[in-house]
Amino acid sequence: MGMSAPVIVVFDLDNTLVHSRIDFLGIRAAIIDRLVQAGALAQPPADPRSRAIPEWLDLAAAHDPRLAAELWQVVDRFEREGMLHGSVEADARPTLDRLRAAGLRLAVLTNNSVGSAEAALDRFELRAPFDLVLARERVTALKPAGDGVALAHSTLGRGQTYVVGDAYLDGLAAERAGVGARFIGFRTDATDLAIRRVTPWAVVRTLGELPTLLDA
Repeated sequence: MGMSAPVIVVFDLDNTLVHSRIDFLGIRAAIIDRLVQAGALAQPPADPRSRAIPEWLDLAAAHDPRLAAELWQVVDRFEREGMLHGSVEADARPTLDRLRAAGLRLAVLTNNSVGSAEAALDRFELRAPFDLVLARERVTALKPAGDGVALAHSTLGRGQTYVVGDAYLDGLAAERAGVGARFIGFRTDATDLAIRRVTPWAVVRTLGELPTLLDA
């Protein structure tokens, strides 16, 4: 009899494992201003949150790939600055160590750059438990696309896969991966998820709830 495939847990980074001071609204405002200036957008939207940051960048790329490249540099500056002043979820490392000790395979999936993601993991001593760090240079499409979740699933043994994150993007990525991944919401906004038609498999308020939840 062959061994069963390992359980895989894919963690979002920002506002899940760590809490950066990334000014996401500022990122959107800077992108939108530049899109309008470049003629890629007729006028600013009423709500900058009407699109995820990667979706605004897709709009830039469709207009001019050079514009998108310029704007990704803007995003990277915001991310690095935000991570410098961040904090870590208190039970992050103990939880990761418990999951790892139980034989689960662990990945990080973030829309941030590899540089800012690795720096945050190293700063808060979270890197060691992870088998895989997937950031925007390492996936073919960013969340809410399911590409990163699918890649973690295939790379880490094709076992039952869970996605843990604070936002609808994480839930959509789990759904769109096409591998039967289950979304575990971490302090998610129920109203926001409902608007996006995202239904979590479970919701937790602390990371420390995960080992018992996944053991069950």
